[in-house]
Amino acid sequence: MRSKMITRSTLTGVGYVWAFLSMISMGLVCTGFYLPYWLKGTMGNNNTTVFFGTFRRCNYPTLDSTTGAITVISECGRYTTFSDIPNLSWQIATIVIGVGCGLTILVAFTAILSCCIKDIISRGVARLGGVLQLLAGLLIGAGCALYPNGWDSREVQLACGGTSQSYALGSCTMAWAYYVTIAGAATSFLCTCLSCHASREKSGSYGL
Repeated sequence: MRSKMITRSTLTGVGYVWAFLSMISMGLVCTGFYLPYWLKGTMGNNNTTVFFGTFRRCNYPTLDSTTGAITVISECGRYTTFSDIPNLSWQIATIVIGVGCGLTILVAFTAILSCCIKDIISRGVARLGGVLQLLAGLLIGAGCALYPNGWDSREVQLACGGTSQSYALGSCTMAWAYYVTIAGAATSFLCTCLSCHASREKSGSYGL
């Protein structure tokens, strides 16, 4: 009789849910972080809609060198340099959320690989992944909480009727990408709880 070797993942049923939600969390936070649809306002005589993220914006004013008039360029892009980000709060938010996104990417791809390849995830590694996801959620949450502190910058006030202040929107409204980022951070916290039951293998229970 020919013996067969069956290779299976070390993930439990909860572990597969953890891996799936880790990918969801990564997708939410990375999408929300990159897209500039966090804050919505209007600018110019035509009330052109403008959007702000932490390091990107859509539709921005520029000085026409021919007429000397201020016109609104209808396109999205990042600020040319880090120092061009209009306030310190947004600069800090960009850094901490970016680090948080990096952590979610690391854990998510490790978790997905463990669905197909044996011996990647032990209980200790899964719990370490959960700790990293907790840290990611805290960093991203802190960045989202800090973001409104930058609403008192001149650039934001121009789009918010001149009345916006720290944690006061003025005539602006929050846009969808901000909420997507928060949802991703919340999912990361859920993944932290699931990681404790993600693997059936104890650390050191298998050889290389």
